[in-house]
Amino acid sequence: MPILVNKRGSQKGHFYVGRCRMASGTALVARRLRDAQETQCLDLSECDLTKVPDAVYMMLKSVTVHKCTMANNLLRKIPPKFPSNFKQLKELDLSGNKLNQFPADMHVMQGIQVLNLSGNGLESVPPFVYSLPNLQELHLQNNCLMGIEVSRLEDIDGLGHVNLQNNPISDDLKSQLQSCKFTVLLGNDAVS
Repeated sequence: MPILVNKRGSQKGHFYVGRCRMASGTALVARRLRDAQETQCLDLSECDLTKVPDAVYMMLKSVTVHKCTMANNLLRKIPPKFPSNFKQLKELDLSGNKLNQFPADMHVMQGIQVLNLSGNGLESVPPFVYSLPNLQELHLQNNCLMGIEVSRLEDIDGLGHVNLQNNPISDDLKSQLQSCKFTVLLGNDAVS
């Protein structure tokens, strides 16, 4: 591995490069938070986040955010204060992370209509999903889902579309999904 040096010939240059990268990431998040204050849409996608920054809550405390994307980061969990601070969300995109932990009160985000949890390596549908009464679209493709509580999904009245592509779903579960009232995407096929 090459050693990076600064203009003075010090090997501290490697540390400096790392700090610059971190500073530019922080500036990107700050810029996107300012944008969200105007647009009511928070886009923190592809920011290399390992956690939701506290600045999100401080800068947006008086803003009603309707759409939030934190796609393609390195998130493993959603912090407990997230749901209570974003109760008015209509769209939430957490795709392309490594999520395996959700706060117990995620269900307080009752307004969510579109939820994207694709590409997280989930082995089961997070329980809060079944208690989102306004959910219309659910994206769970590219996970490791083997079991789904089909009857609980059917209890969500407005649910019209569920994407389950690229999950190791059994043939038995596939046949259960064929009788659902919503459209289900499995593999390359849509099942209605």
